[in-house]
Amino acid sequence: MNNIKIKKYFWRVILIVNSVIISLNIIFANPVLAKTLEENPAKGKEMIPFYWMILIVGSCIAVTLSYVSWRKYKGEQQRKKKNKDKSVD
Repeated sequence: MNNIKIKKYFWRVILIVNSVIISLNIIFANPVLAKTLEENPAKGKEMIPFYWMILIVGSCIAVTLSYVSWRKYKGEQQRKKKNKDKSVD
């Protein structure tokens, strides 16, 4: 019975300590300010690597899907050819 009381006490202490820490972080948090367009005129230049990444990843996906489709098409043609050869015999 004593062990259960100790566990309940332990979890209550942990909950109170966490609540205090979170409250202090909220109260003493540093403000984060967003930049306006006037402060950041070079926004378009920052997006160029992102556009390159989209282009490269999109190209890789397109090439992979094209290759897989082509292989599937060729496999279906070979399967049809084998089925025709079997039916002729």
